Amino acid sequence: MKSILNFVILSALFIFSLSVIADPPGQVIRIQKEPGNITRNPVVIYEGVKGGEGPLSETVLGFLRACGWFDIRPSGAADYHISGEVKAGNLELRIKSAETGAGLALHTIYDGQETNRAVSKKIVDAILNRLFKVRMCASKIAFCADTAPGVRNIFTCDIDGGNVEAITKHNTLAVEPGWAPDSKSVIYSLYGPSYIDVVQTNLRPLKTRRLVSYPGLNSSASISPNGKYLALIMSFDRKVDLYVKELETEKRIRLTNSYAVEASPSWNPGGGSLCFVSDLDGRPKLYKIDVNSKQIVPLPTLGSEAVSPDWNGEDVIAYSTRMGNYTLSILNMGNTSPAPSGILIKVGGDWEAPSWAPDNRHLICSRKLNGRSELYLVDSWTGNYRKLMNFKYNQSTPAWSKIF
Repeated sequence: MKSILNFVILSALFIFSLSVIADPPGQVIRIQKEPGNITRNPVVIYEGVKGGEGPLSETVLGFLRACGWFDIRPSGAADYHISGEVKAGNLELRIKSAETGAGLALHTIYDGQETNRAVSKKIVDAILNRLFKVRMCASKIAFCADTAPGVRNIFTCDIDGGNVEAITKHNTLAVEPGWAPDSKSVIYSLYGPSYIDVVQTNLRPLKTRRLVSYPGLNSSASISPNGKYLALIMSFDRKVDLYVKELETEKRIRLTNSYAVEASPSWNPGGGSLCFVSDLDGRPKLYKIDVNSKQIVPLPTLGSEAVSPDWNGEDVIAYSTRMGNYTLSILNMGNTSPAPSGILIKVGGDWEAPSWAPDNRHLICSRKLNGRSELYLVDSWTGNYRKLMNFKYNQSTPAWSKIF
């Protein structure tokens, strides 16, 4: 089968600096993707960073592994060699084709003003951007953690599972985290004695406000791609229905009106449609609704139940489907992504709440196995997966931000 990655190596060596706005002419490596084909990551031998031995060199290696776009090996046959050097307040990473010797060099400032982690994110994102036209190391993952019996709070971490920070410290349930499009704040559902409200917490500095506080249920909020609207579930008239509300006003539109129960709205890339869960036919299934016309279309999902959809920038919906246990499946709505429709995970445990990375390839989800719930990274192109981190609390309902 033809590989999805078709590398074209040019003979010139181009220099790219993060401090320069203009992009140099040409592109050293170009990737062509074809839907439905299975890919293999390029194999990389990482030779370390001279002058940055120890923490910096290891942190760069950590993000090269964590991004999921390379297979890192210490020796042997490889597609690329990556090496680096620090001198005069500058970090240079060089990427060389093992086959042709052609390559490129990328630079970022390394003057002690930023942490090794911050510098490593920048330089690895520069590599990803030049080779694959994606960035992801500067993104964050928000998730819930069971910090005490009956108590869940929101945390964030980096894509390698490091730099864990507590965002909330409630003595109740703070659940269903999601990100604002600018990645500067997290929204979530907060449980009170007789209500569920939608709350927003800005990260720098930490500052919280209530966004929606009608009587009854206000939950599963998702901010539109343009940042102006909330899709959410409300029940102020004792019926659980899907609404779209202006973020900064009380103006709202009711999209569903039945005795079916709706949940988990997710915006399409253009912001004109939503995928959501409804038990309209007796079991939870996925539906698509046009926000303007309110026309509802059932989606062709697998399993006896389909829940927790997330719609990425390449028009692909990931969801959790019940086939005995809950597993992950993909529904490719377009033709720009190589992720094929079908079952993604075929191993034990309940795989739930998938959320797309900004590269439109990787997912973060929770896996519950033997009473323990942990976060896993999943490659939607290959089906490969790995545990994100070791953390003392049970983790669930992750959400992946865009780039900070």
